[in-house]
Amino acid sequence: MEDTLEKIKMQHFETYKSAILESIRNNTNVLTDEDITSLLKKPPLDSMDVIKSRFLTLAKKNKIILNTESLSKILDEYRKNLQKCINKIKKLRTDNLIIIVQNFDNKNGDVVIKLLKKDFNSINKNIRKLLKEQFTNSNEQFIKKINTVFLESTPSEVKNKIISDITKFILGTYQKQIFENIDIKILIKDTTLINIVKEQTERYLFTLNNSRLFKDNI
Repeated sequence: MEDTLEKIKMQHFETYKSAILESIRNNTNVLTDEDITSLLKKPPLDSMDVIKSRFLTLAKKNKIILNTESLSKILDEYRKNLQKCINKIKKLRTDNLIIIVQNFDNKNGDVVIKLLKKDFNSINKNIRKLLKEQFTNSNEQFIKKINTVFLESTPSEVKNKIISDITKFILGTYQKQIFENIDIKILIKDTTLINIVKEQTERYLFTLNNSRLFKDNI
């Protein structure tokens, strides 16, 4: 009877652990495929495209015409480039969180799974590192292609002035705002996941302490 009870308890623990692992995958998928991707991909409206708006404002100010087709093309390439780190981020976060959970075992019969804020520190540091590397690479490629948006008739001094302004904007304000928004998205998802694990732990313990399944086998 005791062996049967232990087996049931272990099955209950494994079900509980599996639910948490699934929550990690779902939480990370939403973070990468929706939250972060939404910040890196092309905005739904042209009016929301801060980079394109910056180009057009500078062109109007300097009284020149831009090749908008070329501008749209290099912006599309730039954003596709930025998104190349998404799958790496997904794998990094999922794999590391799964390792933390898998390290919890129930040999003593009184273990519960916890995710703490500190568990996310090194993960988020590495996510930021991946993002910075991708931004560095994407920025370099984008800046090299800025010349293609100007007509041949554009004076070189005007062209150089606009390129300088756009480069400062991309490397400064734009990148800073993206990273700040990503940090917020990550913080929200980390907090959400911590709370989900707490809720699943409460359900696990409630069933363990109150279910007739366990009482009838005592």
